[in-house]
Amino acid sequence: MYRFLVTASILVLLGFIYLGQRLIPPIWPVAVRTTLWLLLAAMILNLLWLPFKRWRISGKSRANMDAPGLATRLAEASAYTFMGFLSLLLFFTVSGEFVRIVFSLMPQMLQGDLLVLIPAGQNLDSVLSLLIMASALLFFFWGRFSVALGPRYRFVRVVLPLHGKLRRRPRFRRSAQATHKLRLVQVSDLHIGRAIKEGYVRKVVEMINAQQADLACFTGDIGDGNIAELRSDAAPLADIQTRHGVYYVPGNHEYYWGMTEWIKEFTALGMKAVINRGETIQTKDLSLFVAGVSDPTAARFAGELPKIPKPEKTNFSLLLVHQPLFARSAASLGYDLMLAGHTHGGQYIPWSWVVHLFFRFAKGLYRTGNMLVYVNDGTGYWGAPLRIGTRPEITVLDIYFSEVGA
Repeated sequence: MYRFLVTASILVLLGFIYLGQRLIPPIWPVAVRTTLWLLLAAMILNLLWLPFKRWRISGKSRANMDAPGLATRLAEASAYTFMGFLSLLLFFTVSGEFVRIVFSLMPQMLQGDLLVLIPAGQNLDSVLSLLIMASALLFFFWGRFSVALGPRYRFVRVVLPLHGKLRRRPRFRRSAQATHKLRLVQVSDLHIGRAIKEGYVRKVVEMINAQQADLACFTGDIGDGNIAELRSDAAPLADIQTRHGVYYVPGNHEYYWGMTEWIKEFTALGMKAVINRGETIQTKDLSLFVAGVSDPTAARFAGELPKIPKPEKTNFSLLLVHQPLFARSAASLGYDLMLAGHTHGGQYIPWSWVVHLFFRFAKGLYRTGNMLVYVNDGTGYWGAPLRIGTRPEITVLDIYFSEVGA
């Protein structure tokens, strides 16, 4: 972990130097430049608290750690906030380099015409600095506003064959031949912890109950902290109402904070953990098989390694996972649908634009073989309190079953 601390510190300091050199042009007054350097240094020093904290807790069980004091909570909250703002600032600063390249390639006559538009006493670098800082602030407040709006519904409707397997691309409109309907509600990456508290959780529960679902499915990272401190914040989950239960698999953050303790709490709240196992549910019209797997993070905590159970012969089989890594294996076993989370849809730019480079199944609905995959964008957020290019979501999946092959 010393290597991690040193590497992270060097990268952050290099970023500090780069941002300062690019965003604080020498033509600005000394007082302005000094103030901006001090503000940037304060944000960077606060940001360095995050790798220092990780170094301090390395090798320790987070589940047994004492509750952090007020100063620690404030340092953590401000560090994550500055992480979001500085990453936006870095993104727009790097984008400014492309503007400079394009400008340098322009004919001199066109360059002269553009330079005439720059106010007296300023130059291209100073104007770009102002535009970059204004853009970062604008997008930062946009991201904060998106978080403040809370989760929204995302409705997904597909038609599947009642007998046999999916043969064609799933239809997204209800078929006239559809005779049965199943409504699933998916919640993922709620991250009850530092920022997601009881009020937010209660709103999520109310939104779930409003959909009158057959099943509620939680695909990991629901808890993100010490359960002893967060028990009251998680308590509203006991009020979820569905026809056939609430099913749950853990994510990597439950393992970080004590998976066993979180599973006990969720069980007490009426949720069923399906970890490397499944069970059959009989509704009025359909037989369902609901299963789940543990998260690969279990290997770091002597937990039960992921093992996908073989689906039983039912009208519909559903697999719950946290990370969308098991799609091909699940499809080969004959599952009809896999629900996942973990990616947050990238959460905010530029990550929400490039998340597909890191995950084959990054956000939304996919098909692999005869199985559908849906990846939830996350119902809460982690780290920086921002959502840009994504919104916290509660997924409502209406599955219509047709006697005619889909």
